[in-house]
Amino acid sequence: MKRFTFAGAPADSCGKPGGREHGPDALRDVGLMAAMNSGHAKDLDTLMRGTRRDGASGLMALEGIIEATLVLRRRLGQLIEEGMMPFVAGGCSAIAPGAVAGARDGLAPGESLGLIYVSGHMDLYDGDTSPDGHGDDMALTTLLGRGPRAWGALLGDAAPVKPENVAMVGFRDREEAEQLGALMPEDFQPHLAAFDLEYIRSHGAAATARAALGRVAGPGARFWLHLDVDVFDELVFPAANHQMPGGLDWDDAGTLLRPLITAPALIGLSLSGYNPEKDQGASCGLHLVDMFRSLSR
Repeated sequence: MKRFTFAGAPADSCGKPGGREHGPDALRDVGLMAAMNSGHAKDLDTLMRGTRRDGASGLMALEGIIEATLVLRRRLGQLIEEGMMPFVAGGCSAIAPGAVAGARDGLAPGESLGLIYVSGHMDLYDGDTSPDGHGDDMALTTLLGRGPRAWGALLGDAAPVKPENVAMVGFRDREEAEQLGALMPEDFQPHLAAFDLEYIRSHGAAATARAALGRVAGPGARFWLHLDVDVFDELVFPAANHQMPGGLDWDDAGTLLRPLITAPALIGLSLSGYNPEKDQGASCGLHLVDMFRSLSR
């Protein structure tokens, strides 16, 4: 069984207190650390505040995003260099750029980094196309070097991951994103590997996991796993801010995630999107903990 090091990242790029930034504490309270056989690192100072949208970057809460990204990159790089495997619980998906940049910094000589991005949304907007300027809309774009410059500049001289080493899994918002002008997987060279919800439905969750792992495999290859709970169907997991019908159920999610979490090449993972204020009786949180407990056996 892998041993993770749990770090809370209470961040919500909408810039307001409450909601998803309480996710780490709530998940800890319902037993996530024990379920994942996790040690505990100090929670990170990643609060994002501010409801003004920056004119140049297009980001809401720009100063908070900058500070949180720097904290995440520095701390996760340290944990990995010390031989730990981080499990970072947010918060929203705006934690992903700093987390993945930290993982890249912590690589051993000769290693390369890939990314498996499991989310109901593609998160390929930029500062101009994002409807509301929230950083989670632009997380994957920023990781690939095509997001707001003020954010991407914090991730190093080069983007943390290359398009050929990225697999997008579970998204179901392509039509809406295309109408709003977001980048598409085929706008990158080479194209991003895109395994949307329909792919999972037609090929099965296990085959999708194998395909995603194939994208990040290779000599010396490691990968980061990012999971946003909006990949679940809104009836299965109502405790998410951005709900959509038609997502994964618990069985499909478990089948998809098990080979990813147990893969020897995994270097760390991040979890985002859980809003305990929408979770009566902590039902969603408890189900999430049960799923991770079964996956980590």
